[in-house]
Parts: sequence; structure tokens; C-alpha cells
Amino acid sequence: MSAQVSRADNVMAQLLLVRPAPTYDRDGAGPTRSAENALTFSLIFSGGRCILQYALLPFLLPVAGIAADAAVPILLVINVLAIASIYFSLRRFWTILYAHRWRYLVVAATALILLMAFTIYDIIQLSGPGA
Repeated sequence: MSAQVSRADNVMAQLLLVRPAPTYDRDGAGPTRSAENALTFSLIFSGGRCILQYALLPFLLPVAGIAADAAVPILLVINVLAIASIYFSLRRFWTILYAHRWRYLVVAATALILLMAFTIYDIIQLSGPGA
């Protein structure tokens, strides 16, 4: 049983700096389960970032007597960790040639674009007032 690796798969593998190594597992265990767990973690982490950024920090920091600007460095670190999490889950999907890797790429690309925009915004916020 051999997996067909398309030209597009090879291009994505090169962009992600991985070598596709098709693996086959039974009963959903092994590499496929590991890839799905990586996806679940990255999506939960990104969702947690959103809850923290938009629901908790804007309300909890002022209540604690801390300026809202103190949240910016925290959010910047969380954004970078979320980007890394998504990137590594993409790498995992292409390494094992996960069946739904292209579908996830659409979700991941959307999340990465938004996270990059938030990161740029946070950097601008850190550069000081009037920026």
C-alpha cells in the first residue's frame, strides 16, 4: 500500500520543512491520533487566547488595579505561542500525510493570518502612545 504524494503536497512539505512519510495505523491509533491531538491542542490554545484577550484581561486587569496596557506583553507572548502551535500541527499533518491536511490548512491559514494581525497590532501598542 503506497500513498500518492502530489506536487502540491511536496511544495507544502518543503515550505513546512518536513519530509512526508506516509504511515498507516489501525483503529485510529498511532500517528493519526497524535496528529489529531496536535490539532485539538492548537485549536484549544487559540480559543483560550481569544477568551483571555477579549473576555478576561479587559475586565480582570482594571478590577485588580492594573492598567489594561499591561495585558499587551502577555497577549504578544500568547499570540506567538499560538502561531507556533498551529505551525507544528501543520508540520505533523504533512509529515504523516494526514488525510484531511488540506482542509486543516484552510483553517490554520485563516487562524495564522488573524494571529499575525493581532501580533502586529500588539507590537504597535508596545511601541508607545500615538503610534
